[in-house]
Amino acid sequence: MNDLVVMNNHQAVTTSLKVAEVFEKNHRDVMEKIRNMSAENSAVLKMFIEDEYINSQNKRQPMYYMNRDGFTLLAMGFTGAKAMEFKLKYIDAFNQMEEQIKQQPAQYKLPQTFSEALIELAKEVKKNEELQPKADKYDRYLSNKGLITITEIAKEYGMSGKKLNQFLHDKGIIYKRGSKWFIYQKYANERYVGYEIHLPEGRRSLKWTPEGEMFIRELLENNNIKPVLEQPQQLTVQETVKYSGKYYTASSIAYNLGLSEEWIMKIGEIANGLHIKPRFSNENIYCRKTLNDNGFPRWEYTQYGAALIENEINKFRLVKQI
Repeated sequence: MNDLVVMNNHQAVTTSLKVAEVFEKNHRDVMEKIRNMSAENSAVLKMFIEDEYINSQNKRQPMYYMNRDGFTLLAMGFTGAKAMEFKLKYIDAFNQMEEQIKQQPAQYKLPQTFSEALIELAKEVKKNEELQPKADKYDRYLSNKGLITITEIAKEYGMSGKKLNQFLHDKGIIYKRGSKWFIYQKYANERYVGYEIHLPEGRRSLKWTPEGEMFIRELLENNNIKPVLEQPQQLTVQETVKYSGKYYTASSIAYNLGLSEEWIMKIGEIANGLHIKPRFSNENIYCRKTLNDNGFPRWEYTQYGAALIENEINKFRLVKQI
């Protein structure tokens, strides 16, 4: 009974397995009750996180983590003298664990990878800079607002969303329950994902945050999977692709990143170094060639091209500490 409540990412939680064991319930019935409550009210979703465990037959089975509110809601229907005794023990366990959490000093986690360092740098820049209105930021990369689908990430690597999901599944990052994907508990608290809620049925779809996208990119790079742009065959032939989003000039990229005018020329040099300008047509997924008002050629970058350029600038900032 000493492990009724555990600490997970500085939060006191318990599991559906432990609740079923303590209250002598069938785990399947406990799971069903949680699913029914979640389906009836979307506000319940934040109290429970679905995950998996390995049973005695070495098979993966579903379970839920829940916070104090989730446990209270779930156990509300458990009646009888014995049930009341266990409820009181749970409440005491939650109180003790939460008190331990309060007494623990805050710890700063040092970045362990280059991607984590970039994320921490971006946080510092955001604190110290006076940001431009969100409308002037890139939809995905500069404003860090909203979520991105796996398909949007996958197409930069010449694969489908289905294939990239399978890759993440094979790496133990996500798992599938029915037709939906979920992230494993060990990654659930890293702010990699968000779940878009579709009302009124409460259906959820997994999407990725900017931190999650960076995590995926690093994982692909570590497995020698590069963007289509960097694959050798793409250096000779670039397929024409359809793009319906915004375009950004070197001037607008420099402005949105708070850079001086001298960076406008450097951004063009960065684009040349990345080989993102089309060679055999006037446009590709990263860039297009147009004419300005005076009839001179001008390069405009898609959100994907702008993101690659921004990433190179961030590398420079990280090295120079600016």
